[in-house]
Amino acid sequence: MTRPHPIAAWTAGALLSLAAGLHAEPVHWRGDLVYFADAALFTDCASGQRWPLAMTADAAALQRSYLAWLKEPAAPLLVNFDGRLEVREAMEGPAREQMVVERFRSVEPGYTCAKLAAATAQ
Repeated sequence: MTRPHPIAAWTAGALLSLAAGLHAEPVHWRGDLVYFADAALFTDCASGQRWPLAMTADAAALQRSYLAWLKEPAAPLLVNFDGRLEVREAMEGPAREQMVVERFRSVEPGYTCAKLAAATAQ
């Protein structure tokens, strides 16, 4: 096994620290959550961007609420929470940007980003 060069390791760590600080303040997010096979993926309604959820205390509360309202496997559910983006180590592969749920607010059963967009377009 080869070890990374100390300068490369320091540079990668510094970049992760800088990137993590870019989104330090939690903001309100509204979007679709899909939870399947112990992995949660959040899609922001406003931008359409997707991020995996970091496993934090309020992410667990969000997932429990999702499972309580689940109608079919891996179905999207509209959720609301305060959170931030943070670069974190992934379970597999390199570190990547993840959504950190700071405060779970609510779910909106029966709604998704697509349904909201369709209702707004009418």
